[in-house]
Amino acid sequence: MNSKVIIGIIVVLVILGGGYYAWHKHSETQSSTATQNMNMPTQSQSQKSSAGSTSQPKTTDAVTIQNFAFSPATITVKAGQSVTWTNEDSVGHSATADDNSWDTGVLSQGQSKAITFAKAGTYTYHCSVHPNMKATVIVQ
Repeated sequence: MNSKVIIGIIVVLVILGGGYYAWHKHSETQSSTATQNMNMPTQSQSQKSSAGSTSQPKTTDAVTIQNFAFSPATITVKAGQSVTWTNEDSVGHSATADDNSWDTGVLSQGQSKAITFAKAGTYTYHCSVHPNMKATVIVQ
């Protein structure tokens, strides 16, 4: 075989390998998103739990940011307690109050930030980088 044919075969193999890698990564992302969406309560389930069912929001003081979502999506703490957000995604995220009264700033992968909640109330928040990411802090 001459060198042009060999180079051509190598180029084709590299292109096929790169295409497979991109397809595989895309499939992993789609699978992760589908699993995440299956675990999210529907609007009617959220309304039922807030209307007095026996299911209560978690009372932990930590929120993990992973797969472009806050977990737990609703967290309950006592007045004076802090909530710590930790970003486990490979992209930056924030926890920003909807009324802009508090903000963790954009957290890189592995970074954490705590916010102390002094007064009782319900605090809705979002990611300033990805506004479709939303969650709630309930302070009792």
